[in-house]
Order: sequence, then C-alpha cells, then structure tokens
Amino acid sequence: MASVVKAVGSQTALSRVLGCTPQNVQRMCATGHVPAKHVLRIEAASGICRTSLRPDLYPEPSPTLNQMMPQISTADQSGKPSVHPSSAGGAQ
Repeated sequence: MASVVKAVGSQTALSRVLGCTPQNVQRMCATGHVPAKHVLRIEAASGICRTSLRPDLYPEPSPTLNQMMPQISTADQSGKPSVHPSSAGGAQ
C-alpha cells in the first residue's frame, strides 16, 4: 500500500479517488489488506497491478502453451534434412 499511496500522492488523495474516508485508507495501509471493491480503482489511479494488490483474487495468469515451448529461430535452421540419406533405410 505504501507504493500505492506514493503513486497517488497521499492517503487523502487516495481516499478521494476511492470515495472513502482517510481513516479507511489508513486502515488499508496499516493492515495491508485492500478490500475487493477498491482494487480496480486503485489499479487505475496508481498503475499498481491488481495482482500485487490482491493475489488471492487476481493470481498471475498461467503461461500459455506457446509461452512454455522454446521458440525455434529460423536463423538456426540450415534447410538441410535432419536425417542423413545413408541412414534413412533406403535401397542399397
């Protein structure tokens, strides 16, 4: 919450953004708990991602299959066949 307050400017400014009392913001700062109803407004006002504010509600997305698979660079491909013709089992 300290980074949120720093990004917004002050606890009072954050309370104005959220439409709550400064005491509510002070309680959030003291406990580190952000009520679910405030997460998206805080993200929009501060730029702090919702995953950082409430990882229990907004966990990191699982990587996609494309992100998990190593990327093959076309520069590494020589264009040569991967099997030597003599070991392909052709007629001798």
